[in-house]
Amino acid sequence: MLVPVNVDAPDATTFLPRNDAYLKPGFTEVEGAKQTNKFWANWVITQTGSFRGDNLPIFPNPYTLLWSSNQGSSTSEAQLCLSHGEPNYVRSDSLPADHYKYFMTPVACEISLGAKEQTSSTGHKVVKESLFGIHLEVNGNAGQITFPIFSGGAYLSGHYSGEFTPKITPGVRALTEVKLIRDGVWRFSTNAGKNFRVYVLDESGEFLPSANYSFNSAGELSRSLQGWVRVAEELAPRDADTLDTYARAVLTDMSLEVPSAGKVQYRFSRVGPAYIPVLHYAYAHHLKLMQTEGREPVLADVTPSRTPTKGLMQGVLGDIWELRVDITSAASLDFLPPGDLSDSRKTEVAAEVLSAMETFQGSGWFSWRKSMFRGDYYFSGKGYQKVAMVCLLLEKLLPGHEKLEECIDILEQGFRCLYDPSSADDCNDAPKQAYYDEVWGGAVSSAGYSDDHGCKGHSDFGNACYNDHHYHFGYFVTSAAILAKLRPSFQADQKFIDYVNTLIRDTTNPSTADTYFPQFRAFDWFELHSWSRGIAPNGDGKDQESTSEELNLLYGIHLWGDIMGNTPLKQLGETMLALDVLTIQEFFLMTSENPHFDAGFTKNRVTGVFFQNKVDYTTWFGGEKYYIHGIQMLPLSPALQLSRSNHFCQEEWNDVLKYAEVPKNGAKWTSVVVTGSLAIIDPDTAYYRLREMHATDEMDDGLTKAWAMYWASVQPGYVTSQ
Repeated sequence: MLVPVNVDAPDATTFLPRNDAYLKPGFTEVEGAKQTNKFWANWVITQTGSFRGDNLPIFPNPYTLLWSSNQGSSTSEAQLCLSHGEPNYVRSDSLPADHYKYFMTPVACEISLGAKEQTSSTGHKVVKESLFGIHLEVNGNAGQITFPIFSGGAYLSGHYSGEFTPKITPGVRALTEVKLIRDGVWRFSTNAGKNFRVYVLDESGEFLPSANYSFNSAGELSRSLQGWVRVAEELAPRDADTLDTYARAVLTDMSLEVPSAGKVQYRFSRVGPAYIPVLHYAYAHHLKLMQTEGREPVLADVTPSRTPTKGLMQGVLGDIWELRVDITSAASLDFLPPGDLSDSRKTEVAAEVLSAMETFQGSGWFSWRKSMFRGDYYFSGKGYQKVAMVCLLLEKLLPGHEKLEECIDILEQGFRCLYDPSSADDCNDAPKQAYYDEVWGGAVSSAGYSDDHGCKGHSDFGNACYNDHHYHFGYFVTSAAILAKLRPSFQADQKFIDYVNTLIRDTTNPSTADTYFPQFRAFDWFELHSWSRGIAPNGDGKDQESTSEELNLLYGIHLWGDIMGNTPLKQLGETMLALDVLTIQEFFLMTSENPHFDAGFTKNRVTGVFFQNKVDYTTWFGGEKYYIHGIQMLPLSPALQLSRSNHFCQEEWNDVLKYAEVPKNGAKWTSVVVTGSLAIIDPDTAYYRLREMHATDEMDDGLTKAWAMYWASVQPGYVTSQ
């Protein structure tokens, strides 16, 4: 299923090639398109202005990694440092006394792996990327260390060559014991009360004799090494035997296969005896996806390991993981949610649809031009999908009405202004010229491309630095699928097809055969959701804010693949959508049964901005509750019904939203929370509230009153106590 969407260069007139990105790659030897939204991105940025990432941590989980020395120094002895702690929960006066506002895990060097000889003043370099991690090299005149770093790694491993002498160094604490257990196996203890297993192995993964390879009390090996050193935290005494047993299976790479819809495989490459499987950590949702009859995961007898933000990980044994997800619900999604309207509601909603068209065709602030041509990609995209949904309602409720063709004409005009403006009339304020960034390999907005505004989010929400692409472009992909449905001639318009495919390739390129874009820029196939933050470094790692906008992209890919007859793409979209839904319900939308967070945080019901090292009940644009919850509900698409269960919405409404007063100047958010939460549990009450709301002044800028009323009318729902 990992079939390329296209392998040709993006159209140079639509995506003008540029090779002068403001933030450039650094510390990397990876050729061609490079990953921008993966956990290691802090470490592959050249310092520009206030942007520097090599001195920040990265979060492969369960361990956090950082450098214990300031690289770039002429006397650098670079030590790759392991941090592993417990999250701290923090209260706020803005919330009830029994609620927490955020939690984060302190990052401090606890034990590090490096060499006693001087390393290069140029620091580290990434020599290989995959979907799951990197190979990181540190060099010096004496030798080389290669660190294979992958999500879920149970050990910190370094491969030594040349004349480097391994050195194990405590971080903020002191070593209290360096004890030989047996050949190749050591225990290092610190005055923080932590114990670490340390292993010395040859090239093939066999333990080396302590008579020749022995650590002194300062953590230095007695001689240089051609082989491996591995470090793992011993969380409890019972873990020692398990860690020792599987230390010889050294993970060197991970790869992804998606052999069929709903079936995902992780394949682990390793050195070491074939009869010893790889020990690797799995999240809770991995374990659920691996629980298929006859293929249950083999759990390691090891204490679950705490992650910074996603609860405990469990050790799993095996060289292949197979995850299976039910795609039935995702595959059944259509352009509109299932259900029919009563005659009276059909009359009311149809009248609102025609009213929306009248507004679109006017000259005021809510005309289609003002909705779709907002200059940037985010707000313009919301306008495209807003118009597209009205076109669908016209087809559904008023088939044959003259306004249907007029609505499709509007949508066509909007897309022509994106991919072929010379063929369109008046494209003023349409989204700005897009670039193909040859440096990183991606489709980016020209807004902020040449300065830090495109990386700090001041211009087009940081699109030029790969922030939020899966939020922005999802609106266009979904709207394009609707246009191709309503005007089938566009299924043969190659410039239109290439434009949409380029947006998909930028965010979700399935194949390494497409060398113009990194494979799966946004979606993290280990975390099983996307990260929105691009290349701008951050000390808390990547983040995700709007799970619903991520769903919208994957939903759009499903629709686009279906309407274009691209079965592999359709099934890939469905598989990713089903995985994403499960992840959102596991970690982002919190019912009272959620096991991963303190109950005082779970009571918030949604996580807010979810970093790799911090989860903060807020948004990037404000801390009002209707912002924090509403951003998880827009856009209103059939895919939203998959993630927002009745049970969750019941608790969210009763515990939070019915108490969240929305001021008059924030009234547009009322339309979001009424449709995205109340309508799912009490559709009749939601419908009557929406019916009384003003069609423009009280509707979100990506939502029409017609679509909101239709949505509420077809929700199966049940009545909640209020």
